[in-house]
Amino acid sequence: MLPRILTGFRPGLVFYLAGVDPHERDRLGRLRLTHAGLRQRDELVLRACRDASIPVAVTLGGGYGEDIRDTVEAHCNTVRAARSVFGGVPLA
Repeated sequence: MLPRILTGFRPGLVFYLAGVDPHERDRLGRLRLTHAGLRQRDELVLRACRDASIPVAVTLGGGYGEDIRDTVEAHCNTVRAARSVFGGVPLA
């Protein structure tokens, strides 16, 4: 669905708010996505933008985990996903 929207609408720029409140241990999001699930979401959005040749600006948002390390890891995974999709040296 996303590729069809991007190719049909053809925005000049996509602003992607890569919020991590959907994480399973977030106090507010309640969507229960794992770190892997959030990363898959990020890669899906970023690949769709790349494949449609549309620039994308990624912003981080949300994150109300009981353990701050979960929030930090989720945000780091967004950066890892961007590097994976757009090239560069993979991050550990």
